[in-house]
Order: sequence, then C-alpha cells, then structure tokens
Amino acid sequence: MRIFGLTVSLLSVTAAVFGATLSRRAAINPNVNGNAVQVNPGAGGTYPRLTNLHDGSILAVVTAFSGANHILTITRSTDGGNSFQSWGTVATATNDLDNGNLVQLPNGDIICTFRNNDRNSDGTYTFYRITACISHDNGRTWSFLSQVDQRSANGVNGLWEPFGRVARNGALQVYYAAENAGNDQDILMRSSTDGGRTWSGITTVAGGTTTGRDGMPGCADFNANGQNKVMCVFETTEGRGSFSIKSVVSNDDGVTWGERSQVYIPTGNNNNAGAPQIIATTGGALVTSFMTDEDTSLHQWVNGANMKIVTSAFSDPANWGRKVTVSGVQSNWPGMLAKTDGGALGCADNGGAVCHQITFS
Repeated sequence: MRIFGLTVSLLSVTAAVFGATLSRRAAINPNVNGNAVQVNPGAGGTYPRLTNLHDGSILAVVTAFSGANHILTITRSTDGGNSFQSWGTVATATNDLDNGNLVQLPNGDIICTFRNNDRNSDGTYTFYRITACISHDNGRTWSFLSQVDQRSANGVNGLWEPFGRVARNGALQVYYAAENAGNDQDILMRSSTDGGRTWSGITTVAGGTTTGRDGMPGCADFNANGQNKVMCVFETTEGRGSFSIKSVVSNDDGVTWGERSQVYIPTGNNNNAGAPQIIATTGGALVTSFMTDEDTSLHQWVNGANMKIVTSAFSDPANWGRKVTVSGVQSNWPGMLAKTDGGALGCADNGGAVCHQITFS
C-alpha cells in the first residue's frame, strides 16, 4: 500500500508539473473580432497609434484633416478599446504633420513624437523634423517640448515615422527612419534622460551595413528564456526591390543591435509587405502587424493592401506564423496595442482610423 501510495503521489506531482508547463505555454493563436471600432468617431483620420496609460485608459493619436490643416488628434477609451471619445489636440498645421506616436513616461507625462516637415506649394520638401510635444494632464492639453532631430532638405534625406519606447533604465528612446538616398534608408535612435528635453547622439539600429529602405520602425520588449530583449521590426527593400518585413534584436536595452532576420515575405511575385508594428502580449506572444498587397497583386503600392498579423512565442521569436487578416482592402498604416488583459487592438486606416479586438489562445 505504501508503494502504491508513493506511486500515486509521484503521478500527482508529475501531473501538477505538466499542468504548470501547459499553463505557461504562450497564447499565440489569434482570433480577430470583425466589428470595427472608430478611433476618431465622426472625423476619420489616418495613421492610428495607441498607448496604455497608468490610469487604465487607452490613448490614441490619429492624423485628421480639415481643409489644408493636418490635425494630430487625441482620442481616449475607458472601456478597453470598445469605444473612443474626443480628448485633445497635439498640434495643427498646414505643413506635413503626420506619423504621431505616444508613450507615457514613468512620472505620468505623455510624449507625442511626430514628423513635422516643411514643403513648398509644389510639394518639394525644404526642412525635416522629428518633433516632441508633452502633456502633463493625460493627453488633454499639449505643449512643444523639443526637436528630436532636424535638418534642411538636401537631396533625399528625409526624417520619418518616429516610435517611442521607455527603456528599462527609464530613459526615453525615439526610433525613426532617416534617408541617405533614394534607395537607402536607416533606422536611427536617440535617447533622453530628462524627459525629452535634450537628446543623445545617434545610435544606428538597422541599415548601417545594408542597402535598402529600412523604415517605419516599431519595437517591443520581451523576455526569452530569462533574458530581457528588445525586438524592432521595419519594412525594407533590401535584397528584393519590393518591401518585406525584417527585424533586429537588442540584448542590452537598445544600446547595440544585431540578429537581422526576416519576419515576413509577401506571397506571389513582386508584392509588398510594409508599415509594420510589433507588440508583446501578456500571454507570451510577439505579434507583428503589416499591410500587404499580396491578395490583390495590383502592383500599385500602397493600393490594394489589407492589414495582417503574424505571431511567434517569446521563447522562439524567429518562428513566425499563424497569419490572419485583421482589416480588409484598403487598410493603410496599421498600428497595434497590447492590452493588459492579454488581448490586443489591431488598428488601421480603413475608410478612417478603426480598431479590431484580437484575442489569443
């Protein structure tokens, strides 16, 4: 009887350990809710980007338009992204104001970075800026903070698409695309230790040793087998001519970068996959979103594109798969938000900025 009891006990322990292993398995299989939620109700907008706030609400920024004005518009959700309400305005201008991105600092201040470029009436660019504005009241009101980077136009040398991240040491990092030539663009990063008032020198994140248009960066923190990592995804023409999605990884909080890898190549011939973003869910999934014309093959990029996602597990971040469509044709400039409940919001300009709820199993 004692031997039998010992056997039963061992079986119970084994089952418990096995059950614990199963409970820790990453939830990486996505399910998309078909209901589209307007991010800027009644006013449309494009380039939706979202962030979680310390008070549990979700803040979004979209680029809206009124006549010649570009309006960086803030909306807010207090029900997990099931609805959004008008909340504030970062800036309004008739110049090339776009690519807004939001991040909340540990002290509660919110930083919005965006492209803020000047151009002549014929569309020729004359000056490029990545601008930072700050809000001290949860995104209600905003004021100018600093220029992350700026330079006069000189051939093809634009600055585009900032992405903000708070490093583990508390510094604010801003990643953005910087053109070197018509066929070559790098992902750069500058950091700030004083809340975005002043900025470090440049760190080259991707593109320094390759030729191609590396652009539209998005980054996510995750832990792989006990090691803290950061993965940045971006679109690139490297090696193909048309766009695909690649990634780089940092093992030291964004100080150095390597492990350049392929995330997604569009199906078919001469199709594109671009404008990526990445999130890390609380369920252990890395999720990369992008727009692609692979289902229409119009070859008139960016026309004919829908929004899709692929996933991988923290423990196996190079194993991308489980592709699903989030938003149909025409879906432009998709963004993602990892929700605190393990789900996500997948957002794009689909006749105006909209989001879809995504769950994972």
